[in-house]
Amino acid sequence: MSRHLSYRFWLCLVVGFGLLIIAVGSKSLAPLALGLPFLWMVVLSVVEGWWPVADVSGVRLSNGQVIEGDELEFLVEISAPKPVPWVEVEVQLPGGLAPVGPTRFVQPLTGSEQFRICMQAEQWGVRSPEWATVLTQDRFGMTSRLHQIVLTNDVRIHPPTEHLSSLVSLRRTRMVSGDHRSRRRGGGTEIAEVRSYREGDPVRSIHPRLSARRGLPFVIERHPEQASDIVLYIDSVQNIGVGLDTSLRWTVTAAMALAERHLRAMDRVGILDRGAGVRFFDPSMGRRAQHEIVDVLLNSAVLQARTNDMLTVPIDRLPTGATVFAISPLLSSVVSADLVTLRRRGHEVIVIRPSTVATRTVSPLTQRIMRVNNEVRRQALMQAGVLVIPWDPGEPLEQTLTQADQVRRRAAVAMGTV
Repeated sequence: MSRHLSYRFWLCLVVGFGLLIIAVGSKSLAPLALGLPFLWMVVLSVVEGWWPVADVSGVRLSNGQVIEGDELEFLVEISAPKPVPWVEVEVQLPGGLAPVGPTRFVQPLTGSEQFRICMQAEQWGVRSPEWATVLTQDRFGMTSRLHQIVLTNDVRIHPPTEHLSSLVSLRRTRMVSGDHRSRRRGGGTEIAEVRSYREGDPVRSIHPRLSARRGLPFVIERHPEQASDIVLYIDSVQNIGVGLDTSLRWTVTAAMALAERHLRAMDRVGILDRGAGVRFFDPSMGRRAQHEIVDVLLNSAVLQARTNDMLTVPIDRLPTGATVFAISPLLSSVVSADLVTLRRRGHEVIVIRPSTVATRTVSPLTQRIMRVNNEVRRQALMQAGVLVIPWDPGEPLEQTLTQADQVRRRAAVAMGTV
């Protein structure tokens, strides 16, 4: 907070006293008559009260979680113990929040007043209005008080997410009920085999209608549905693109959809965010885990790489048998090395590779080099046993997951494991 005497004060003071001195020196009343109004303005300003006080008494966001393109309101309440003849309120917005209406207001203030700033969420992430500036002046504009308040009201802007209905069939599951079909046989909903009754089978496993129709006791075996451990590998080493068509945006979009669907399937979901450093969120489940995962994803950002900042992935902290879903455009050799290491440690690794038109902004030679490098990394990952599935962000992610299942089945048939 700072207080200032305005140029009007110094102008009235200099002109008033200057004419007063001239009147005394010349022994004439004319200069005095000209200078008295300037002096009276200073006196009246002092009598009425200098440094009028107005402060921000409350700030509130109409919605703390929105989707790109949504509009929201930021409410700023200004209060003053005494009437303020002139108050100016201005709110500074960061990139990602665009003003829809005015962000600066000038008016007199009596008591308290609420100002509404309409904004539109333009880019995903955690954003917050940066500060509010309150400038007050007395009636004659002699004094001004400037108060700048730092605002910490965060709004979480989600990219448009997809609602998935299907899941990729996972090879390893936990002994916990969930939505994934287990390879074992037991109590479940999906039929595994219909066979004749064998000695040692429980009597309650006999299917009465089928046995009556065939004249012999028959048993229907089923696949139990179980849960699994999922780790979402987020590639934030590089962010290629402009505007809303960036690799990191599509990475976060796919990760949020996968996290939401697997948490509904009673899976434990964790986050491995690879940027210039490494952030790891242990797999967990439930509503609290979903909020924490969303916070981690919305705070994903590309950090400036430093020489000794490329830390190793904490492989020992990953649960045994966890399935790793990596969402990456495969533009970094660091990410490729991480995925190969995870596969060699026994984890099933599935890469969803989002494409982006951002490469059109670079020269044709650069585009060609990027395509060649990307294909080389893809071939190396496939040879290491990592499944790489391309994803066009313009198409539903559901189709990509279906394609992943089909590719895995063909590979399993070719290897004779199915």
